[in-house]
Amino acid sequence: MNTLLHLSNTTDLQHLPLLQVLSPETRLSFLGAVSLSRYPRYEYLFQPGQTVKYGYFILQGAVRQYYLQDGKEVVTRLLLEGDLCTAFYSFLSEKPCYEYGELVEDSVLAVLSHHDVERLCSQHLEIANFERKITEQYLIQEHERAISLQFQSVQERYEHLMKSRPDVFLRFSLGSIASYLGMSQETLSRLRAKKIR
Repeated sequence: MNTLLHLSNTTDLQHLPLLQVLSPETRLSFLGAVSLSRYPRYEYLFQPGQTVKYGYFILQGAVRQYYLQDGKEVVTRLLLEGDLCTAFYSFLSEKPCYEYGELVEDSVLAVLSHHDVERLCSQHLEIANFERKITEQYLIQEHERAISLQFQSVQERYEHLMKSRPDVFLRFSLGSIASYLGMSQETLSRLRAKKIR
């Protein structure tokens, strides 16, 4: 169960890139709409069948997103501080989602509802532009991931993740990382052992 925290000032939200680019007036509107909550490890932010009504900016903690295929977890996103977590399809279409969003650490999240995003976008061009950029970034990341899984070798995928996001290896289980990279845990262990030598 989440615990609502007091949002004292912008320092609570220092990891949010959005605040760096907003004018003071727009920043105040945004801070008025966002709530700060603490969530325990292993809590689910969303599950299949739910219509996702919130976006979660990760201020502290880690989240993995996955779906089940033939009873097996397929990890699609590994998220850390500064990342936005939501089931994008459900959040944007207002239809039920097909994936899980699970906290893998005790976390502090800035929570913004779909309703408030729509309202803020209609009132502030800066936020509308930022929302568009977030959506573009998500689509680019999903496309790059699909290309990576289809055309790169397991070693290339592993090395790319090690270079681009080494902190992932310190915060998530090997099983989750292996699934995210589209390989078995045994293959990931062999690649790690080869790299250490």
